[in-house]
Amino acid sequence: MAAEGAARRPASLTLRTTAVVAAAMAALLAACAWWIGVSLEEHLAEQDLGELQAVTESLATALATREPGDDERAMQRRLAGAVMGHHGVYFNVWHLDGAPIYGTSPRELVEAAEKQAPSAALDAAALQVWSVNGKTYRGAVLRLERHRVLVAVLMDFHLRYLERLHRGLWLGTLAASLVSIGAVWLAVWWGLAPLRRVSRRIEEVGSSRLHLRLDAAQVPHELEHLVAAFNGMLDRLQESFTRLSDFSADIAHELRTPVTNLSTQAQVALSKARTVEEYQELLYSSLEELDRLSRMIGDMLFLAQADHAPSPPTLTRVDLATEARDLFDYFEALAEERGVTLAIQGTAPAVRGDRAMLRRVLSNLISNGLRYAQPGTPLTVRLVDTPAAVEVSVENHGPDIPAEHLPRLFDRFYRVDAARRHTGEGAGLGLAIVKSIVQAHGGRVAAASGDGLTCFTFSVPRKVA
Repeated sequence: MAAEGAARRPASLTLRTTAVVAAAMAALLAACAWWIGVSLEEHLAEQDLGELQAVTESLATALATREPGDDERAMQRRLAGAVMGHHGVYFNVWHLDGAPIYGTSPRELVEAAEKQAPSAALDAAALQVWSVNGKTYRGAVLRLERHRVLVAVLMDFHLRYLERLHRGLWLGTLAASLVSIGAVWLAVWWGLAPLRRVSRRIEEVGSSRLHLRLDAAQVPHELEHLVAAFNGMLDRLQESFTRLSDFSADIAHELRTPVTNLSTQAQVALSKARTVEEYQELLYSSLEELDRLSRMIGDMLFLAQADHAPSPPTLTRVDLATEARDLFDYFEALAEERGVTLAIQGTAPAVRGDRAMLRRVLSNLISNGLRYAQPGTPLTVRLVDTPAAVEVSVENHGPDIPAEHLPRLFDRFYRVDAARRHTGEGAGLGLAIVKSIVQAHGGRVAAASGDGLTCFTFSVPRKVA
């Protein structure tokens, strides 16, 4: 069940937007229809109240103007004349002892109103609604001086009008809601047209067409960020594909040379009988090529692991100055052979890092510097303590590196020499490993070259152990 729920496809944007907007508009229209109905009912109630108040005042005047000698018939004539001109109005007048004086109300209405206690004044609170014999009346029972009075107005006309009005309002609300749903659906469908165009353009992108880009000028402002992000993703993909293609070509080239050397040496060795010394020399030469292959494969595995499944560094207290001095002892023989002096300048506090990995960074940079340093010049490891990080620079005097090559020096298998001359000292992965290790520690790498001085710098965040 959980898997089915997780796999359930969400509703479309058009459906969700249409449903929400249509529901909101339908609710608003229904509220407006309800308010109109309620307001009209209140207005009709006020109209009825005004009519009843006018009738009540006329009856009160007729009752108050009774003269001596007037009999019941004279009183009835005055009461009948008091309500002339008021259509649909009914009234009854009784003495307080219950004796009737005059009335025009149906018997059923009188019977329904008899249970009502009389009110002292006619207002909205005194009004009552009676339904008798299929007819509805609005009225009140009042006490006027020494009389009990019933006044009522027939509401059937109002009720029929309100019924027609309510029916029309609700039908109009339904029709307006349906029109709104169609209009919202059309608006959303039209509004999403740029997304459909973008989708069709994206469908054209493939591994062989990574050069295609979306035009931000042809989409609405709301989609500019999406287009820019997609174009940026394509830029990164194209760069990755290019690097992968170059990397594959570089691997093939780097592996072909030692394999060709091994094959050639084996063919030469087998071409005729050799002495033991000659076989030993061939085996030593083959061993050097195999050793170079082993180092290259190990470096590639390290970089592959760093890219796809990097393991967190084992953090310990690392004194970079001490590590550099220890490496000087290791490279001392090679430096003397090449006529290069090793020097260290500056001090810096210990950092938190992986000792073996940071030692490998220093080793690769020192080895690289010795390879290109001019005889009789120093190779200097310079430490600088900054507020944010410890910076280490390895400087050597030698040929300048053209500026266009500096940004790519840390790429895998990249060499400034386009002819790919092999010296047997490396496969072009040392600086790539330096960059990978430093980035794993949260630092950065840089290279600069000019006026006969080449400097490789890396930084490690300043965390004193």
